[in-house]
Amino acid sequence: MEAPKVELMSALATLLELGKYSDLTIVCGMKRYSVHRAIICSRSEFFDGACRNPFKESESGVIDLTEDDPEAVEYMVNYFYHLDYLSKPLSRRSSQRSSRPSSPTSPHIPTRRRSKKLNLALVEDPLLATAAASSARNPLTPPDEQANRLETVSAKLPDTPMAEQVEEDPFETAQMEPESDVEKPYLITHAKVYAIAEKYGITGLKSLARKKFAHQVELHYESTELPEACQEVYETTVDSDRGLRDVIIQTFRAHPDLALRKDVELAVRETPSLAFELFRMASGLPVFS
Repeated sequence: MEAPKVELMSALATLLELGKYSDLTIVCGMKRYSVHRAIICSRSEFFDGACRNPFKESESGVIDLTEDDPEAVEYMVNYFYHLDYLSKPLSRRSSQRSSRPSSPTSPHIPTRRRSKKLNLALVEDPLLATAAASSARNPLTPPDEQANRLETVSAKLPDTPMAEQVEEDPFETAQMEPESDVEKPYLITHAKVYAIAEKYGITGLKSLARKKFAHQVELHYESTELPEACQEVYETTVDSDRGLRDVIIQTFRAHPDLALRKDVELAVRETPSLAFELFRMASGLPVFS
């Protein structure tokens, strides 16, 4: 991520974290989010109308979303300031790391420690040992002169560090933290976020939730979370909203063995709209007309 963008995202994250300059409060149960009208209302039809028209929310500066799912509300607020959810926000430390200037032409050179000079007198070698034994019997050079030569050679050796003495550069680490617990599919969570994005007219969040849902279904269609996620989708979206519904139908079409699972069968029995669309799919008819 480029330094100016990192700086902007870090500033937005700080606004949410500290609540500085906040002029609007979103309440959901026991949680209160100190947000900013300029950021929230410019990206949501609902919040724009609530704050612009003569409603009690515009006068009190408090919007109560207690009836909504707390988890979905939290991720919605995070999206406003991080352009994402279910990922660790950009920290101030990572922002400082990424904004460090680097040369576009020269590669990064790791920091090195100065190594101690190699003392050849301590080197053990069979050939040297044999030569030393022979020299002891017939010394060609006086011992004092031999010691002086070793010191001279040692002084001329370059300061070359060993491999383990090379330090890693802390600025080479990734700028963004990885998505938390990527092994979990979070299918139900994505379905809830999609629904709340549709409810409050947040187009970008709705598109992001659909993308995450489709990706995770493709990877985790065998997950035990799938049946409940299917129910969540069909209970929180209308028939004409095909964003997540088409993903589910395509998953059943690509993996017909899902119909053999007892938990899937139970979910289909309890969700008439899903059962109807699967029936039309199996009959070769358009799922939605």
